[in-house]
Amino acid sequence: MSDTDMKKAFVSATAAQRLLLPLVAMLLLLPSVASAQKKGNFEKGDYGYLFCHMNDRGRAWTAYALSRDGLHYHDLLNGDSIFSDFVMAPIEGATRDAYICRKHDGSGFLLACTDMNVGRFKDLKKAAEWDNYGFSLLTSDDLLSWQTTSFDFRKGTVIFCNPEAESVYKDWSTINRVWAPQIMWDAEYVWPDGKRGGYFIYYSMLNRAEQDHDCMYYSYADESFTQLTQPQLLFDWGYATIDADINWLESDQQWHMMIKKEGGQPGLFTTASKSLTGPWPEPVADDFVNFEGKKKCEGVSAFQLAGHDDWMIGYIEYSSRPRNYRLCMADKFMRNFKSPRNIEGVNAPQHGSFLRLTKEEYGRLQAWSDGYELATMKPNRQNPVIPGLYADPEILYCEADGRYYLYPTTDGCEQWDNHDFRCYSSSDLRHWQPEGVIFDLQTDCSWANRKAWAPCIIERKVTKAVKQRLLGKKAWKGKQDKGYMYFYYFVADGKIGVAVSDSPKGPFRDAIGKPLVTKEMEVMKHGGATIDPDVFQDPQTGKCYLYWGNGTIICAELADDMVSFVGEPKVVLPRSQKGRYNFNEGAYVFSRNGLYYFTWSENDTRSKNYRVRYAISDSPTELVRGGKPVTAAEKTIVLQRDDAQQIFGTGHHAILQKPGTDEWYIVYHRFQRPGAAKLDWSAGYNREVCIDPLKFDGEGHILPVKPSL
Repeated sequence: MSDTDMKKAFVSATAAQRLLLPLVAMLLLLPSVASAQKKGNFEKGDYGYLFCHMNDRGRAWTAYALSRDGLHYHDLLNGDSIFSDFVMAPIEGATRDAYICRKHDGSGFLLACTDMNVGRFKDLKKAAEWDNYGFSLLTSDDLLSWQTTSFDFRKGTVIFCNPEAESVYKDWSTINRVWAPQIMWDAEYVWPDGKRGGYFIYYSMLNRAEQDHDCMYYSYADESFTQLTQPQLLFDWGYATIDADINWLESDQQWHMMIKKEGGQPGLFTTASKSLTGPWPEPVADDFVNFEGKKKCEGVSAFQLAGHDDWMIGYIEYSSRPRNYRLCMADKFMRNFKSPRNIEGVNAPQHGSFLRLTKEEYGRLQAWSDGYELATMKPNRQNPVIPGLYADPEILYCEADGRYYLYPTTDGCEQWDNHDFRCYSSSDLRHWQPEGVIFDLQTDCSWANRKAWAPCIIERKVTKAVKQRLLGKKAWKGKQDKGYMYFYYFVADGKIGVAVSDSPKGPFRDAIGKPLVTKEMEVMKHGGATIDPDVFQDPQTGKCYLYWGNGTIICAELADDMVSFVGEPKVVLPRSQKGRYNFNEGAYVFSRNGLYYFTWSENDTRSKNYRVRYAISDSPTELVRGGKPVTAAEKTIVLQRDDAQQIFGTGHHAILQKPGTDEWYIVYHRFQRPGAAKLDWSAGYNREVCIDPLKFDGEGHILPVKPSL
């Protein structure tokens, strides 16, 4: 509203209206006030998150991964490069250390990358493997197509928009390192022509001819992101510092920097300043990521989850092989680091950064990746073996009729909140026919009605008395009855029950009208959960055992009626040893050539890294070899993800020996391919059942299984 309009409105208004006009005028100004951003980079979107990172699969390139919650991710483009590195990094042909953000007005996106090709350092005739000479500044309207401006610092001051300014080096041709540029909008910066606002670009440099350690520098880029001012020293603490990450904190109205110190006390530290250009005091010794101990870390990147005051800190722990990309939490003052964990779902993640996304942006990126995936991914051929979403498969060869029976968990529900169990049968392990619902908690169980999980089954010959007690007086069918019964152990709402039938295809009935295993049992004081039962008959003694546990392995000998225990259950693997053996859940025990194989699943079933391990024992009730405990060194990976084929989450298995042969198979679940991997953590509720051969070497070790399509 102009002054003239205000005057006209005031003359024509009533007295009451005149009192309101100044308020109306003030409200008209509110949109521009509300749209004014806090200090720092423009933030928008609460639907999902983009992790833009350097991929570490041999040759470095820039890759994308998406997440809905900021914790669990899935790769886009199968983890391949989002653009041509030779175009975007014309100096050496590889982009590293990706830092992504929005333009200050929200009209597009910016990306800064180190231009460095470590793998070709000899071809490029570099003096050292980790030398490089510049970086690239990139712009995009849609996160898909990028344009680049490259800065080769060896060329000296001519590459900058103010070449006449005082230079930090005498000779730019001897530059050795220009690392990890990052971007922060500075609305207070004033250009020589009086225009306000510029992109503060900060990075580390080393010129060995003129200095003995890496220092932090900064330049300013204009709004076009193509013009760059000469570097100025940001700070020099007297030792090497690299990989700085700066954010504005509303909590104390200061800029906070996390940075890798390579001198003094090494590690990831934080410091704060009232101004982007400093002074930046040296960090205090107690304010650092200390839970990594002596492990080496770098490449820090901090971001806030939408609606949260605390900070998420991403960084690389590169002492281990393979390297770990870690996420930890910090408080609203970017202090008190805690809760470290590996990032989930990203193939070979390295130095990168995070960007909040709108629903439209998230969908556009996903659709782009889906098109690429359809063009490059091989289709399923023999797996999955049954259609639909199923998991935790159990398999049985039925002596009574010579067929195979498959018993999975019904999948497809968030938090695994399903209620029915189904069965499939086959004569050849390839063609399976549905036998329908064999047991439903909502109609067949009196003590639980939800969370029907992870069944196991055993075929047993029983006496007439046992059969009639469990199935009723009319159960025995005279001479034609072979005396077989089927004992089906299942999880219902965190407890283990047992159902029985005289047919492998059911229907089954609850055998005892209450749980067989509960959390209240004395043995459960050792910890863990009462889930994932496995039943095994020892061919040497004829005894039957039931195993269960998440975090622990518990074993109980079953009585002849198969619905009660002989003596008290015992702990095979205590919770205190979980990490030593990489045990999580899904124990499965089988015997071959007089040895007992304990197999289990490692990690969370919602993780792409869910996989199967094993150990060999001389006993079905403890982990021992030659009278000594099985050592952690004896554990071996049986089955794991295959990124090249987009196969993830391979685990919770059963083992089958083809009768009369030494031919073995592993039945397992994986993320439904290819759709489930895009669901991040929810992939663990969308799984499919697969079968592959299991082979042994001459000494009885299980050979790694290559999961098949």
